[in-house]
Amino acid sequence: MSSLIRKSVQAMSGYVPGEQPKGEGIIKLNTNENPYLPSADVQDILSMINISKLSRYPDPLCVELRKAIAGLHGCALENVFVGNGS
Repeated sequence: MSSLIRKSVQAMSGYVPGEQPKGEGIIKLNTNENPYLPSADVQDILSMINISKLSRYPDPLCVELRKAIAGLHGCALENVFVGNGS
């Protein structure tokens, strides 16, 4: 199996996570953890989401979003471009 992996990849060291603080009353911000629940408004919105669709990729052309943006700004669908930000 190692013959299928480039030498440069084989030479890489594994990921070492940062120090994890322990103890009571510590809020771990170093790992983007949030000790608080979402606000009531966010929880209400989340309760309306069809979670069965979360395991699927969204429409890559974002047609519904582009229609809404085009309608809001009074332009043609073809003039609206959206991307994923990466």
